[in-house]
Amino acid sequence: MGTSEDEEGLDILQRRVPAPGPGNAVVVAAACAVTAIAAATFAVAVLTGASVALQGTALAAALAGLALAVRRLAPAVFPHVETAEDRDAPEGSDVPLSDVEPVGRRPLLRRVLVAAGGVVGLALLAPLSALRPPRAEAERGTGWARGTRLVMPTGEPIAADDVPPGGIATVFPSDGVGREIAAVLLVRLSGVAPADPTRLDWMVGDDLVAYSKVCTHAGCPVGLFSERTSTLFCPCHQSSFDAARGATPTFGPPSRPLPQLPLAVDGEGYLIAAGDFGGPVGPAVG
Repeated sequence: MGTSEDEEGLDILQRRVPAPGPGNAVVVAAACAVTAIAAATFAVAVLTGASVALQGTALAAALAGLALAVRRLAPAVFPHVETAEDRDAPEGSDVPLSDVEPVGRRPLLRRVLVAAGGVVGLALLAPLSALRPPRAEAERGTGWARGTRLVMPTGEPIAADDVPPGGIATVFPSDGVGREIAAVLLVRLSGVAPADPTRLDWMVGDDLVAYSKVCTHAGCPVGLFSERTSTLFCPCHQSSFDAARGATPTFGPPSRPLPQLPLAVDGEGYLIAAGDFGGPVGPAVG
């Protein structure tokens, strides 16, 4: 094992530089590409209000791709070097050509990795958009209007008899299937009579009522129902609403009831909206 000397006055006892491998370069480049695509997907998902599952999956893929790229490139960028300090080392010593790292794919891969990391950094700024004041509900709209047909998540229309006693169903406007802000819970009351502040003239029969599915506290979906107590539950913060009394809050942080949607039946026997919600949907603005 020979020795050489670097430009800082240290004797290089051993320097092992991994040979550039085309296979490793392909892995690094592919990982960087996955990182950039996943990071961009995460940013778009956050800014457009896509599902949390999509946001989490995209962010996890971006971080995993970046970690893989760093792991595969690090041994090539930081070769193993053993040195010894020589206090009387003469100045101007030359480093043997054999100790100079050959120019190859590494500089390019480093730039690709830095670019991918930059995309991830920019994508992580997307959640800051949540700090801006949310748009008023009237501005973005719910899609509900007089005559709009209620449809199931599959797009099929729903009739009053499709909801069993004590049951619930999630529905959307016919032209807005999947829009979280427009989601509605149909509730068929059982064993209890609706009371104020429920709008009885907005119900179908004396037991079928519709409320917004968006919690008025933090915007989570209200998706659980207790037939015995006629209570709707939001799992995010354990909020509860009395479905027989206008979805008035009975527990938890919400200060407003779930807005009620006026219902009617069209000529074919399917449920339609008789108008928009009776109040603002989701958390309070301002």
